Amino acid sequence: MSFWVRALLVLALGGFAAVAQVGDQDNQLVNSDRLAKPSKPESSEEDVELLTAPLPHPYICVGPSLMGGGYAQLAYRVEGGIDVESKHAIVRALGAYDNGHKVDDADQPNPNGHDRYLESAAYFRASRGWFVGMGWRWNQLSTSNYAKGGTRPEFGGGYDWFLRPCNECRRDFSMRFDVDWVTAGNDWENGSHGPDITLTYPAPSEKRHWFLRQNTGIYRFHQTVTSPTDLSLTQQQRANTSFDTFTDFGVLFRY
Repeated sequence: MSFWVRALLVLALGGFAAVAQVGDQDNQLVNSDRLAKPSKPESSEEDVELLTAPLPHPYICVGPSLMGGGYAQLAYRVEGGIDVESKHAIVRALGAYDNGHKVDDADQPNPNGHDRYLESAAYFRASRGWFVGMGWRWNQLSTSNYAKGGTRPEFGGGYDWFLRPCNECRRDFSMRFDVDWVTAGNDWENGSHGPDITLTYPAPSEKRHWFLRQNTGIYRFHQTVTSPTDLSLTQQQRANTSFDTFTDFGVLFRY
């Protein structure tokens, strides 16, 4: 092999090595640039959007209920309604039913029963996730032997909580915590009132369809007034007060 042929082979191999070295350096620069920039979702489906338009979204929620107040301990609850989640307003309206019945009252045997509910509320939402508002609810217990209930104003508020590793990153976790104070309203028979606490995962302000929800009511009430015209007996019954809790668990699907 002549000298010139060998020289050309050496130059070609050297050129290939130089190109490979430059390519490695370019790859290192690209990789370091990628590491320097915060990671973003690869597709729009990974980025969870927030609801901002004042549009009604129908929903349904089903789950078990742990009952106090002389009810059978376990019942099921079905709820349906509409939810509005806009930039500065939250509105809800719902109707619900459970098969709760009394097993520990002064009118046994009382084998059958159910509760019906109607509720509506509106809240003003601030820019940092806090919201405050008021509403109204109606409920009625119907049993084999009697029916009772009442209408109750309520007021309260809550907070939408989001967790994310950085401002540009997708949210890892979100939830809504809200508390409403339910007044006794016109419930002269038991005067039930107290806080109603709800946790929802993820926060309903996110544009999602499936949610988990837990609602706990802690109520103070008095013995049932049986004869309001008997002032002495009524005073005695209203002085006999108790506390109890009711907890609903549900899987919620929103359109």
